[in-house]
Formats: sequence, C-alpha cells, structure tokens
Amino acid sequence: MTGRECHHCKQWIEQGEAHDCWTTTEAALTRDLTEDLREAWERLRETAAGFGQQRIYASGHAIMFARKTCYFFVRPKKMFLEVCVFLGRTIKASQVRRVDRVSKSKLVHIIRITHRDEVEAPATDWLREAYEVCDALSKGDAALKTNTNSDKNAAARAAENSQMAEKRALRIKGPAAKRDDGTQLQRVRLICSSIPGTVEKISHGEPTFFTPKRVFAMFADNHHGDGHVAVWVPAAPGVQAALIEEAPDTYFRPPYVGVAGWVGVELLRINDEQLGTVIREAFRLMTAKTIASDRSEHSQPARAGKAHRRSRKS
Repeated sequence: MTGRECHHCKQWIEQGEAHDCWTTTEAALTRDLTEDLREAWERLRETAAGFGQQRIYASGHAIMFARKTCYFFVRPKKMFLEVCVFLGRTIKASQVRRVDRVSKSKLVHIIRITHRDEVEAPATDWLREAYEVCDALSKGDAALKTNTNSDKNAAARAAENSQMAEKRALRIKGPAAKRDDGTQLQRVRLICSSIPGTVEKISHGEPTFFTPKRVFAMFADNHHGDGHVAVWVPAAPGVQAALIEEAPDTYFRPPYVGVAGWVGVELLRINDEQLGTVIREAFRLMTAKTIASDRSEHSQPARAGKAHRRSRKS
C-alpha cells in the first residue's frame, strides 16, 4: 500500500491524503507575505522542487523540504524569509548571517531573503548541495563518502565552479539583450493604461503594471535570455494548463510565478483583441483578490474589538 508515516505523529498517511498534525499549512504560513516576499517564496519553492523527489510540508512556524530527513526549511517572517540550510561544511559568504552546529556532521546556515533576485547562485547551489548530501549527513558518514569518492567529487566541484564562473561572467556583462524595439511594450502599455486604476512602475528592470495594490501584468523582454517577448499575467486555477495545452506556441509557464498559476503570453503570436481580453481578466482577478483580502483584514479587528468589550462588561 502506497503512503508514508508522519514524522511527527507517526500516523500512516495514504498517498494523496491531506494531513497536518501541526494544525498549520503552507498557505497559512505564506498568506500574509508582501508581494516581493511572495515572489521570492514562489521562486525558492520552485527551485527546490526541481531538485528531485522530496516532501514539502508545513510544520510549526516553518515549511520543511525533506528527503529522508529535512535538508532545509523556511520560516516566513514579516520582513524576510529565514532560510535554514543543513550542510556538512561551513560556508563563509555575505549571504550567510550565522552558522550553528546542530550535530557531529551537520551545520545549519541561516540566510535572510527579501527579494526574488536573491534566490540565485550561490544560494541555490547551497540548497542543491544540501539536497544531495542530506541522507549521508543524517547517517554520519559524510566524511567517509567524501574520501571514497574524492576524485569524482573534485571533478564535480570543478564543473560547478566553472558553471558559477560562467554565471558571474554573464552577470558582469549585464542582462540579456532586448529583442523588442518598443512595439510590443507599447501594445501592452496601451491596453493596461486603458484600464482605470492601473499604475505602471519599473520592477526588476521591466515595466510592470499594478491594480494599484497588486501586480496584474509584467512585461518580459528576453528574460534571462529565454527568447520570449511576452507579458506574464495571473490566471484562475486550471487556466494556465488549459491555455498551454490549447496553444503551446502562444502560452507558456513563466519562471518564478508559474508555480502560482501565472501564464506567459508570447506577444508576437496574439492579436490585440485576444491580448486585451487576457490582460483585463488578469486585472479583474487581482482586484477581486485585493477586495477579499481587505474584507478579511477589516473583519478580524472588528471581531477582536467586540470580544474585548464583552470581556470588560463582564
């Protein structure tokens, strides 16, 4: 029978069955994140999920990423994401705020992330390293494994260093070359500006359009050299997959925000009428989320106030 035993309460959980013995969820822990922190969280989660098979679950005040054992976890805070990474060696870098030994073989590296652009090498390389060595560290045989595979590991480290050097060189050269001559941006800008309440700002180096509280459209011109001249927009649950299946040359899953259901729209393959429909629906969707969030925030203090007044009368 397929399933797993909960690490905390030892209850057997069938495959696909929802279970949360700590009475919390990933959604609850990330619900109140700011726009920047939410984008950073989604990029962090998507990056880690790409390493391979693992469990991602909420526990207490943290979200855990585990193979047989946890290799890193995230504590969402009001102003930052606290990322705690378990490694078998000490990393000395500006991103690492503190290193503590938690066992004979493990050291926890505490990193603070405030923006999605911080979820990149070398931080993502440390996460991958933690994923790859976590089982060995938990058995206490990390040193033995390093000795018996020294040549192989040395070659792997050399390859990783070479890749990191190439990435640094690319960053030094600057961002990927722009492919749009202004025509596609102007199309997006005209449609967005025709929607009352739209605010345009530069965010992460690209024109971005707000409701004004939430992002509803992000222009992306050859983002990190992906070849797309596109706009990224949020979509209702299930819409992303349906659009990509229907027209894979026009729609695609964008990085970072794709995990949240956003859709990338290839601007050269869509006419103005279709583009306008997609963008206006994105605006409507994010406006509805803002209204729902505002109602929730206003209702909670009111209930607390009433409870306080009743307690004083009694």
